[in-house]
Amino acid sequence: RRFMCDLMVALPDATKSGNVIFGKNSDRPARECQVLHYSPGGRKEIQQQIDCSYITLSQTEKTLSVFGCRPYWCWGYETGMNEAGVMGGNAAIYTRSFWLPENREKAGLTGMDLLRLGLERGNAAERVVDIITQFLEEYGQWGSAVQGKDHENGSYENSFLIADPNEAWVLATTGKRWIAEKITRGVRAISNEPTIRNNRTKSSQDIEQFALNNGWWNKSNDDFDFAYAYGDHEHYSRQVSHIRLQRSSQLLQQNFRKIDIQTIMTILRDHYEDTFLNGPQFHPFLPDFLTLCMHDSPAKFTWGNTATSVVVELDKNQDAPPPFWLSYLSPCSSIYLPFYLNVQVPEQVTNTGEVEMNVYRPEEAPKDEFDPNSLWWQLNRVLEEISKDPHKRQNEARKKFDTLENDFISTVRAKNREMSFAEKSEMMENAVSKVLQGIKSLEKNWNVA
Repeated sequence: RRFMCDLMVALPDATKSGNVIFGKNSDRPARECQVLHYSPGGRKEIQQQIDCSYITLSQTEKTLSVFGCRPYWCWGYETGMNEAGVMGGNAAIYTRSFWLPENREKAGLTGMDLLRLGLERGNAAERVVDIITQFLEEYGQWGSAVQGKDHENGSYENSFLIADPNEAWVLATTGKRWIAEKITRGVRAISNEPTIRNNRTKSSQDIEQFALNNGWWNKSNDDFDFAYAYGDHEHYSRQVSHIRLQRSSQLLQQNFRKIDIQTIMTILRDHYEDTFLNGPQFHPFLPDFLTLCMHDSPAKFTWGNTATSVVVELDKNQDAPPPFWLSYLSPCSSIYLPFYLNVQVPEQVTNTGEVEMNVYRPEEAPKDEFDPNSLWWQLNRVLEEISKDPHKRQNEARKKFDTLENDFISTVRAKNREMSFAEKSEMMENAVSKVLQGIKSLEKNWNVA
């Protein structure tokens, strides 16, 4: 199992602006389209058939508007932000509870379902954590979250990173149990392994006793170490995640007090360049290791590409939701664009390709294909074309995209607080149009039919 994602957050004392900055790379199977989706808020009756993948939820309550990165075939979000300025994302993990029959009896909620449910209902990071854990305890998390995989091969447990303008929370789940840690200072990264050890803020009531009953923890130890007690040391190797986790943490620490959105973008584009690993030896499209910016390996030791990459600066002094900086596909070969919640997003950004966004069972999800009216698929073709001549084309793409990206960042920094809804909408339209023109220019140089 090589399911992969990397998340990070810098708290106010670690950033240049004094704001919280959040970042995530969502790594998914190659050619699985994942686009920005808008979930409108308001008071409404929720009676959704299979919307939450495997169960039906019926409830009436007021929800918040949410931007989320959603694979075309499922209901939940890999990464999202709500109108209250709460950011969140999930990463696959495995614990010893994953193999217990009691947690595999019937399908429940996926990690993506849980994240969307929390963001649609929680106006602060801790509130989102509480909502996720309430749903987890009631419904569990067994069920495939991977297109083409059955429950046995596509299920995983989840760790979450949730942040608001004041604090962040790491939430690790294990079956229907959970443990959470509040973070108010410094930096934090998570990947595909439990990272909470003996520094919990709150947890399931029986988290220690359950480990003790199963022989996973010896009470003679001074402190309860969740990652050690619950970690699946038999079936899952941490080499899949730990080097990436340490690299994220290293780069965050190296930039302490200087971190801004461009710092996080650079970290999310990392392949261990300029380290003792000297990666990549040839180019990112022949990955030497599992890297933060993920590429589909010809040897298939990775499981695909980064599908979406997100960076958000949560400004506690601004009432309106901040720009949602989104890059489709592996960010080293793509570009971050700013989008605004509750402002109409260009259709090309939300277009999923030949298959319209819907909720399918993963083993029944139709295969999606290229659509020229989809920005995700246009950038996927750029990624695939670069791989044919990466030494030349990667530099050409970066030169084109860096110029545009730097211009977008400068514009947002200069005008973000003063822009009206109409001006934000116009800026997004212009930004997408410029990127599409840039793609056409690159493909013309590369003789792409």
